[in-house]
This record gives sequence, structure tokens and C-alpha cells, in this order.
Amino acid sequence: MGLSFIKSSYSYDTSKDFLVIEVKENYYIVSHFYERLYVSEYDHSHEVGDILLIRGEKIDFNFTTYESSFDFGEYLHNKGVHHQLIIKDKRIKFSNFLKVNNAKKRFLSNLDDDTKSMVQSILFGGGSSGDTKELFQDLHLNRLISSSGLYLYALDSLFLFLFSFIFKKQKYQDLCSLILLAFYSILTFPRFVVIKFIFIKLLKFINNHLLKERFSYLSLVAFSGVIFLLIDHNYAYQDGFLLAYFIPLLVFFIRNSFTRLRGWRKKILIPVVVYISFIPFYLSFYHELSIFSFFLQFILLPFLFIFAFLSFLGFLGIPLYQGLNDYTSFFNIFLKNISPIMIKIYASEFPSYLILIFELVLLITLYYLSIRNRNMSKGLIILSSTALSIYLLPIKPLVTSSVSFINVGQGDSCLIQKGSTAILIDTGGNLYQDLAKESLIPYFKKNQIYDIDLLITTHNDYDHIGAVASLIENFKVKNYVTNYQAFPLTISNITITNYNTYTSMWNEENDRSLVLSFSVRNTNFVITGDAPIKIEKQIIKDNKEIKCDILKVGHHGSKTSSSDEFISYLNPSEAVISVGKNNKYGHPHPSVITTLNRHNIKIRRTDLEGTIKYSFVF
Repeated sequence: MGLSFIKSSYSYDTSKDFLVIEVKENYYIVSHFYERLYVSEYDHSHEVGDILLIRGEKIDFNFTTYESSFDFGEYLHNKGVHHQLIIKDKRIKFSNFLKVNNAKKRFLSNLDDDTKSMVQSILFGGGSSGDTKELFQDLHLNRLISSSGLYLYALDSLFLFLFSFIFKKQKYQDLCSLILLAFYSILTFPRFVVIKFIFIKLLKFINNHLLKERFSYLSLVAFSGVIFLLIDHNYAYQDGFLLAYFIPLLVFFIRNSFTRLRGWRKKILIPVVVYISFIPFYLSFYHELSIFSFFLQFILLPFLFIFAFLSFLGFLGIPLYQGLNDYTSFFNIFLKNISPIMIKIYASEFPSYLILIFELVLLITLYYLSIRNRNMSKGLIILSSTALSIYLLPIKPLVTSSVSFINVGQGDSCLIQKGSTAILIDTGGNLYQDLAKESLIPYFKKNQIYDIDLLITTHNDYDHIGAVASLIENFKVKNYVTNYQAFPLTISNITITNYNTYTSMWNEENDRSLVLSFSVRNTNFVITGDAPIKIEKQIIKDNKEIKCDILKVGHHGSKTSSSDEFISYLNPSEAVISVGKNNKYGHPHPSVITTLNRHNIKIRRTDLEGTIKYSFVF
């Protein structure tokens, strides 16, 4: 992920003590009283609990974001971290003697990449790249595991079962399981779902064995939630907090409301309802709903529980490394074979208010089912199922057309969508992340696009074609065009014309860049790729007129393109500049902005707005 900084006036003239409160591989978060700061440092050896004496400068962090990809800045803001600390001098005043982070690194170093990724996803709540992580995401396993904390209930049950052979009294079984889980929480700190589980289990232990069940389970859960929010109000902005409380409350409600159900019926009802409650989150996180994912998750969860337990034993020092590697290899083979048959429905993400409505309707429906009010429960089920089905149907793409200039950072990518037809011009390219998987494909899913009918690349610069190979490998692309002689071409009544017919005359890549025009709903678009001024002049000379309402400015706003003569010739009403935030090239160049302003052209920029979309109704 790209990173740039906007310097601020904040600074520390004197050294201050900072407590390390969160540690990741390439950064850590420190706290000074109520202020939390982000510190970027690769290959550090700090542990949660370290106290550092730091002299440094505080600046506003400004991470580059891409369409539909993980927004690290927002993630930090939701944790109450709003600035970065640039360290000028640092001294360790106190070092956490547990060295959990170093122990994790030693344990993970014995595992292959796929196993390491799986262990981090399940046991430690992290996530590295690899086939396993991608398969987990593709089959929606990682969010269910990490956010719901369902595996913690399985671990707790397993510990209680094992300790039942040693202790006859439930109190000692609960206490030993609590101690083991508390130790596990240290390994994953500050993973909220684990902390919450341990805290509620502690409250239950006190309530059951010391207070003789004076308080209900619901009261304990509510009390714990209030305590966490008092300690840190930022939890209220985190999805993990909401899911960590909603899922257990949902399970509690089912267990206590459906008393007439016994045995397997109740055991089946709980995971079914939990899966249904996850539907809006699946749409928000993955922009898709997998038809058979529930059954797959239901089948695989026991195997994941076993893997989590074996990984825990491996971390404790039992040499199970090869067994874990073999387990992962078998698991990956199974997932790769099952993945192609998973039928998926794409849909836009649920807005927050729709998630609340969905979950509220689900709870009301369960209530009426529990009191056997068949008319109300049947009516709510039919109503909610119909509404969800309509939401999932690709109605909007069938009645609208759109042109999207996708935010791919310092690069170009334009999506034309008309009905069920999708045309992509350029893919962008980034050396640090796969834009096809992280940005383009999620955006296609949000727009309910199942395949790309036509892919065009204007020229061979990496920031225009860098994601092509991954896109073709991971998404259905029917046709791929690069040759200027293929134009003009027509698809779904959209005719695309290329005006740079001089490519055989030049050797420089930008000189050979296609200059494309097309019209959608009587709005004329011109995309100039990276074509320089000499190509612009040749186009003006050989074409009496090119209609242009929306211009995609050439070469990301570089001064080598967008001459005053060319802008005057096209005379667009709006100009779109596809450019990376605070890029090292200084794009867009001030002279280009001046030219556009002089012609009273509205300027739109992906680094300021994100993806820029023009929509038209048929």
C-alpha cells in the first residue's frame, strides 16, 4: 500500500513515555495517556506492554486508497489513531518479559507459507498473503471465523471436556479452561473478540460460583459491553465489536426462546440463523453471496476447530509443524476443488441502515416463531425474502448505463457498463498489491458484473496494463484488444473509435498510446491514455471535429499532454484526471490545471474523489 505524508505543526520537543498497545509485523501503535499514534517500522522486536521513551514528530498520515480495497487509514481512525509518530530518538524503558511476538515469529518460521497464513487467520487473527488466505476469503470462511468467535466456544468446550477427566467439580473445570483461554488471549492481544469472550467467561465464573447465579447471562453480556465502551468508545465504530455481541445474543435468544425444540433441530437452527444474520455483512465485505457457502462452512468448521487446537499445541512447543503443513495442503486441495462449483450472486454492499433493518426484522421474526404466531412469522419471512431477492437481482444494471473512472491510484482504468455488457479500458498497475483482486474485481461485483465482454489497453506502460494478467486469470474476460487496427469496433451499440492511427510511426510507448472515443446516452467521452502533445497535434490536423463532453486527461495530468490547443479543440465540459494521491511525479502539473481552468472546464480527480462514475437511465 502506498503511503505519503502531509506534514503538520505537531512535534515533541521533549521526550515522552509511550506504551505499546498493539503490534504488527511492519508497524505498532503506541499510547500516551489518551492519545494513540501509529509508528511505521519494519522488522521491529517490540511487544505489547513495552514502554518506550520517544522523541519525535507527529504528522497526519495520509494513506493511498484504491477502489474497493482495504482502507488502512479508516481502520486506524476506528481504533482512535489519528496521527503518525516519526521517531527521531527512541529508548526502551521497560521490555515485556513474555516476548509473545518473538515466540509467534519462531513458531511461524517452522511452517510453510500457506500454513502460516492459515494459522495467522485462525489462531492469531492476523493475515498474510497466500493461497490459503485467498481461498478463505473466496469461500467466506475468514470473516465467519475471526468476527464471530465461534471457534472460541469450541475451544472452551474442548478444554472443559478434557478437564472433566481430572476434576469432578464444575468450578475447577471452568477455572482451568478460563486460565488456558486467558493465556491464549495474551497471544492474540488486542484481538477484541477473544478479550470479550474471556471477560464474559470470567463474569460467568464469578456469577455462577461466587454470586450463586445472581445475574442473568443477558445482564452479564450487557455489563461487559458497557465496560468495554467506557474503557474505549472507539469499539462502537468497529464491526468486530458489533458482531462479537450480536452473534452470542442471537444464539442466546434462540436457545432460550425455542424451548420446544430438542436435539438436532435446535442445533441446526442456530447455525442457520447465524448464517442468515451474516448475509448483509457478506454483501458488505465480499459484495457477493455464495449459495452453498453455509453448507460448506457447516461442514468445515469442525476441521477448522481441530486445526486451531493443533496450532495452539504447536505454539506451546509440541512439534506438530509437519503435521500442520500436511493438514493445510490437504485442506487447500479440497478448497481448490470445491471453489469452482460455488455459485455466487453479486450485489452492492448493504448500507448501515439496511443492516440494522435486516437484523431487526430477523429478531422480530424469531420472536414470532418462538411464540408460534404463524401468520406474523410467515408474513415477515415472505416479505424479507422477497425484499432480499429483489435487492440481489441485477435490476439496476439492466435499466442504466454508466461510465466509471476507477480509482486505481497512479494509473488508468475505465469501466463502461451498458445493460449486461461490460467494457474495460486499461487496468491500472501497482507493484505492492494485486489491483485486479483487491480493487477491480470487487468493484465489478458491486456493480453485478459477472464477466468483461471487452478489455482494451491503450498501451503497454505498467500503470495501464499491470493488472491484466491477474484479471484474466481470476475473472472471465471474453475478448482482449490492443491493436490499433481493430478499431472502430462496436459492441452493444457502443462504437469505440481510435484516433491515434500513427502508432507504427513511433517507438516510444506513450507515442503509441490509443486515443479512444465513445458515446453513452448522447454523452461523448474521450480517453487519451498517455498520448503526448505531438500526437494531439496530429489528431487535430487529421480530424475536423471530435465530439467530447467528458475528457479523461492525458498522462495523469502531466505537462507532456493536454496542450492548450488540444483542450480548446475538444472543448469538454468536464475533465477527469486519474492520478495517485500525493504521487512522486507531481501530477497533475499546475500548467494543466491552469489550462483547464482557463477554458472553464470542471476538473474532477480520482485522488480527491475516488472512483468517478457517470450514470445514465435508459
